[in-house]
Amino acid sequence: MAKCTVCDSRKGKRKCKNTGSFICSLCCGETREPEKCEGCSFISPVSASRNYRSVPYFSTEEMANTPELEGIAQNIETLLCMVWAADSVNVNDRTVARLVEETIDKYHFKDEKQPITELAIASKDQLSFQTISKELKAVPAEKLVKVLAAVYRAIQRRTIGGSSYLEFVSQFTQISP
Repeated sequence: MAKCTVCDSRKGKRKCKNTGSFICSLCCGETREPEKCEGCSFISPVSASRNYRSVPYFSTEEMANTPELEGIAQNIETLLCMVWAADSVNVNDRTVARLVEETIDKYHFKDEKQPITELAIASKDQLSFQTISKELKAVPAEKLVKVLAAVYRAIQRRTIGGSSYLEFVSQFTQISP
């Protein structure tokens, strides 16, 4: 086996897409760049390494004792139920958890992804959607992120597979498939 073309001291065991030659795992890890290494099996997407449970959040007590935060959470949960009602065959707790993650990606991690309000356009009740969307746009990003993280934790806590979280929340939002 040939030596690494970067450091010229260790065995080059990985075929590098960037250099077109074999490099060692240490050099691979040190020289890896998302733009140049796109599609390589040794680079993982940034979102795969994100720990959404470490995002700042409002505690259950803070949420319960603050009507404003409860209102924001109810708007988010109503939106999630609207997405579920529009396509209950393909949408479940895992799907809405991913929607919340994508919204956290946008507002907390500053990714250029669609926020959850844009994803709900497929719902049947456009008037409610527009009202909820308008209310969420007025919420400061830091507060929205902390409420989203609290909702995310609620999804994780309540789900036992399928749509158990959505079924629970639909009792309060009055929206179900």
